Amino acid sequence: MLLGRSSQDNDALNLNGTVRNEVDSGVEHGEALLRYSDAAVGRTPDLAAAREALNAEMGPDAVVDCAATIANFQRMVRIADGCGIPLDPFSRQESAKWRDGLGIDTFRSRGNTFD
Repeated sequence: MLLGRSSQDNDALNLNGTVRNEVDSGVEHGEALLRYSDAAVGRTPDLAAAREALNAEMGPDAVVDCAATIANFQRMVRIADGCGIPLDPFSRQESAKWRDGLGIDTFRSRGNTFD
């Protein structure tokens, strides 16, 4: 829901860029942000280089903001997975179109959520 709501008033954004690296999301500095987030979440050997590239492109404050955002999303996902939190009827209806388009309901973690 956060991704859907945050892009709701911006027609220039393409949510497909959140799940398909080859798609331009329309987010400023999107390539550097995606590289850093992929490296941080995947804990890849590219993390240090991705962090330095993000720092060079956006500055140290942006690196801190990105790290905090990644940590917050990781926390929320772990809580939801652990509890099996279902979507309420409004959220299920409002997000159905973009969940389907992004393939979110096919994610492995979907199995942790009851209907």
